[in-house]
Amino acid sequence: MNGRKTGFLGLGTMGRPMAGRLLDAGVELRVFDVADDAARHFTARGTVAAATPAELGGWADLLILMVPHPDSLRQCLIGPDGAIHTLKPGSIVIDMSTSGPAVVQECGRQLAKRGIEMIDAPVGKGPAAAVKGDLTILMGGNRETCEAVEWLLRKLGSELLYCGPLGSGQVVKLVNNMVSCANAAVLAEAYALAKKAGVDVSVLTRLMPGTAADSWQLRNTVMAKALSGDFSPAFKLALARKDMRLALEMAEYLGVASNCTNSALEWYDRAAAAGLGELDRAALLLLADPELGRN
Repeated sequence: MNGRKTGFLGLGTMGRPMAGRLLDAGVELRVFDVADDAARHFTARGTVAAATPAELGGWADLLILMVPHPDSLRQCLIGPDGAIHTLKPGSIVIDMSTSGPAVVQECGRQLAKRGIEMIDAPVGKGPAAAVKGDLTILMGGNRETCEAVEWLLRKLGSELLYCGPLGSGQVVKLVNNMVSCANAAVLAEAYALAKKAGVDVSVLTRLMPGTAADSWQLRNTVMAKALSGDFSPAFKLALARKDMRLALEMAEYLGVASNCTNSALEWYDRAAAAGLGELDRAALLLLADPELGRN
């Protein structure tokens, strides 16, 4: 298994360092990305860049995808130039994107008809962890298939969690992001309220870390990034918004109340409408204080 040829599809903020780690580890690798510049980084290192997902699928025994949207996953796997048309029976597809369980299961069913296995393995943490190989990887699918590719995934992540059948990794990732993104939204709302009331927000940042209001989002998204005027994307606001929408779709399908998430999503919708989607989700605070972006 360890000698199998690996295709990597999607070389964006997360995919590029992940594919780079596999290359550094000596994995036999070829890549594809819709952006020529992204692929050029790897061809400069002697790696072949495929012209289409189908071309990559025809070469690979294992195919990893790290794409930004469920429609991208569907197109790359089962679209007209999708890898499904060339992947060999017995090959394994690993979706490491955050695509939602529905599209993963849809693609999995189509691939299974051709004798191709699929697992979902979305990741936790961000680009810095991807560079270090310190991602948390949430696996869903046949347990034996997941175990068969652990040797590869351990080059990318320090913690691998088996979540259940195909799509389960997506469920766990979306629920986690639902909580994380809602926390960022309520912090933006708290900041807006305090600022409107005329309070020095530095008092809050001294107070909150020592109370039950403390959180990762407070220390990192608000204090380390937004309040220092750093909106470079560790987790793009547009992608956070996409994940929240996927979580809400899942909640609606399952008949689960999602009032808090719906309310939090309003902040992301407003930020996207203000043209902040390509910035870090820390840009939520720019809705309350545009001056933060001028620091």
